Amino acid sequence: MLRFSDLIEYVMSDYGIIIEIIRPIERASKLRKYFPNFEKWFFYIDKYLFFPFELMALVLKTRVLADTVYHITDHSNAIYSLLLHNRPLLVTCHDVLAIRSAKGEMPQNPIGVTGKILQKSILYGLKKVKRIVCVSKKTESDLRRLIGNRSSKITTVLNPLNFKYHPIPKELAINNISILGDSVANAVRDGFILHVGGNQWYKNRIGACNIYIEMAHERLRRGIRIPHLILAGKEPSEEIKKFISENSDLPIHIIASPGTEELQSLYSLASMLLFPSLEEGFGWPILEAMACGCPVVTSGRPPMTEVGGEAAIYIDPLKISEAAHILNEVLVWSVARRQEQVQKGVENLRRFSREKFTDHYLNAYQEALLS
Repeated sequence: MLRFSDLIEYVMSDYGIIIEIIRPIERASKLRKYFPNFEKWFFYIDKYLFFPFELMALVLKTRVLADTVYHITDHSNAIYSLLLHNRPLLVTCHDVLAIRSAKGEMPQNPIGVTGKILQKSILYGLKKVKRIVCVSKKTESDLRRLIGNRSSKITTVLNPLNFKYHPIPKELAINNISILGDSVANAVRDGFILHVGGNQWYKNRIGACNIYIEMAHERLRRGIRIPHLILAGKEPSEEIKKFISENSDLPIHIIASPGTEELQSLYSLASMLLFPSLEEGFGWPILEAMACGCPVVTSGRPPMTEVGGEAAIYIDPLKISEAAHILNEVLVWSVARRQEQVQKGVENLRRFSREKFTDHYLNAYQEALLS
């Protein structure tokens, strides 16, 4: 969500719009290093106890400015809308996965009592907002159902890239990756399968691992080289660590918190991006990979289908054997077939222009001012 706020600030600066970003300041959260078990609660103290006073101070400071719009760039902060009533307000909704989980719609992600209270508060805040912009039609559809028949104006604009991703020459990309160690640098030389994401249940990181191991077994039976698997993103969960330990004979690597240039290099070198998410709000890695000339294999579910369009190869993330077979087919593509898929990705990227994104938000800001 921080990347999204930075994107808004960047694109609006070209139009002379003054953006002031205000976020909770670490106060209670500083105590987490002494009491790590209470990290979440310290964060909540900063977010819901201290920050509202900072927000109200800003409201008082800007009350005489007629053209000020408050943009809550993360829907999970929609509760702040209760402090901004009668002020021009816009909320960006990235997904409603946590709200749906709290309602019991996603049994694979059980929510505790306090979590349910929080998500109910977020939904209540969203219901009070007159202007909401969603990042995908899938998110918009889910949000409309949850809000019900209300007067809020809800629209969708697809995110553009938040960085100018482009293909990097092989040797330069390998050089960028070499700082991560010899084992990783050697792994990326001859093609590999890349997964980008965290440990959230919907990212299906363990699903990517299971598809990979099934693909590896198929290649072993046929006596074909097994490509490396690189998991880029957050530090692995205990589940992922256990998987890697139990399959130590397979070339699986973790790259924790890669920088943007490292990620761009990984996309440029990878044989494919494997992105078998069960749910998403949008799915930025799909676009990032395509921008770097990397074929994408992702779930045949919205919003992945909405983002990938005709340029992605789709799988059922729950049908492991079928998905593994598709991966093997992609790995043996000819140069011409791969280039055809890469070109589809380039054409697909045209749907995600910054101009269209900026125009949509400029109109939404104007509507918020007039509402």
